[in-house]
This record gives sequence, structure tokens and C-alpha cells, in this order.
Amino acid sequence: MKWLTKTLHDERRALERARRRFVIKPNEKHLHDVRTAGRRFRSLLEDVADLAPCERLLRRVKKAAAATDAARDATIILRLLEAGLDAGETELARPLLEELQVEEAAATERARKALRRVRFDS
Repeated sequence: MKWLTKTLHDERRALERARRRFVIKPNEKHLHDVRTAGRRFRSLLEDVADLAPCERLLRRVKKAAAATDAARDATIILRLLEAGLDAGETELARPLLEELQVEEAAATERARKALRRVRFDS
């Protein structure tokens, strides 16, 4: 049980650190770190639910993941489009790219605001 307590504590801290970094400096890497730490922590909480029930904490982790979905989706769509364009298509796609960049920035800001209100260290 000591191992479980320590592991839960460590994963919780890792998610909180990732959350703080994203709130301070919202960028693609920090968003990825929040999502990765969140998935890892959520999986652990679900796996040990019989031994250490933490329903409220699990709901918070899921809520944080949901808050980042749109930002991640916008980033992926933008990166895929950018990677799929050849030199001749770039100018033609510029209005769409600009619109997607605006949406990515807005979704990232919404995620940042949502994660400012969620804490994992208490």
C-alpha cells in the first residue's frame, strides 16, 4: 500500500506541475504534457479504484482532459494541414491556415482559463 500511496502522490504532482506550466505558458508542448500526465494519472486512478477510491479526483482529472480537447484537436488539424501542403498550395491555403491559427489560439486560451480553476495538489 505504501507503493500505491507514493505512486498516486507522484503522478498527482506530475499532473499539477504540467498544469501550472501550461497555465503560465500555454503552448503545444505544455498542452501535450498536461494531456499525457492526465491520461497516466487517470489510468492509475481507474486501475486502483477498488483499493483507493478517489471519485472526486478522477472527475477533476477527466474535466481537465475535456477542457484541453478542443485545443489539442485544433493543433492537430493545423499541423496536419501544414504538413500536407506543398509549396504551390501554401498561398491558396493561407486564409484557411490563418483561420485555424485563430481557432487554435482561442481554444488554447479557453483551456488555459479552465485549467487555472482546476487544482491537483490538494
